[in-house]
Amino acid sequence: MSSITPFVPDRFRNAAPHYLIGRPAYSPALIRRVAQIVGLDGTQRLLDLGCGPGQLSLAFASWVAKAIAMDPEPAMLGVASQLGAGIAPNIEYRQGSSYDLDASAGPIDLAVIGRAFHWMDRADTLARLDTLLTQRGALALFNTVHLDDPLRPWAAQYRGLLDQYANLDPTRKLRQSTDWESHLDVLARSAFPVLERVSIVEYRRVSAEQLKARPLSMSSLSRERLGEKLDTLLEGIDALVAGHAADGWLVERIESTAIIATRALA
Repeated sequence: MSSITPFVPDRFRNAAPHYLIGRPAYSPALIRRVAQIVGLDGTQRLLDLGCGPGQLSLAFASWVAKAIAMDPEPAMLGVASQLGAGIAPNIEYRQGSSYDLDASAGPIDLAVIGRAFHWMDRADTLARLDTLLTQRGALALFNTVHLDDPLRPWAAQYRGLLDQYANLDPTRKLRQSTDWESHLDVLARSAFPVLERVSIVEYRRVSAEQLKARPLSMSSLSRERLGEKLDTLLEGIDALVAGHAADGWLVERIESTAIIATRALA
């Protein structure tokens, strides 16, 4: 059963200032690999749906002729436009959600969605993209995962600390329930059933400030939801880092992934 997360346009309003600092960046090697797989040569059009602070549209800007970065949250678009200012004049920033997709966005050769597909009505979004993507166009879902590392036990402790507070969020509980259908299964029933997964694993230095910005970038751990409990969480992160790194820096193992979905062409 495929459930739908309730649409809240301003869900990430207060998360916008913390997103670029707190969320791990997508690996440049992953961006390059996806561009090569889908055959980008500088002539294509790209849609970055649910673009947030615009990391993906900026990363792909040099691979395409035109990009549309679309998000329902004005604060996120403000961060995105500042990030791309003077660097990528071929990016158009447009306010709107997946429910606003129409012919004005097409035709599209590559649609990218980073950490946002679960917030959408996935079946409806894929149906709309079916009308916008060219016949040989592709959809790529991006994500990053903070991997546990036996050599660095703090990683599992950090994830457990965040989960302790985030699991109280009803929308998170929905995605962890048996009613929630995986992205892969939803894609397999869509117009884009041919799936390829690409993964890049990297070791990166991360500071205490970045680790504290990460929960601030998540709607499930927002001040609105947690109130004073957020301060307790941030104090817990400080204590965790202090127990594992005297200089305030740690090394984390990050996996950047992309699921590339295309049509089943003869």
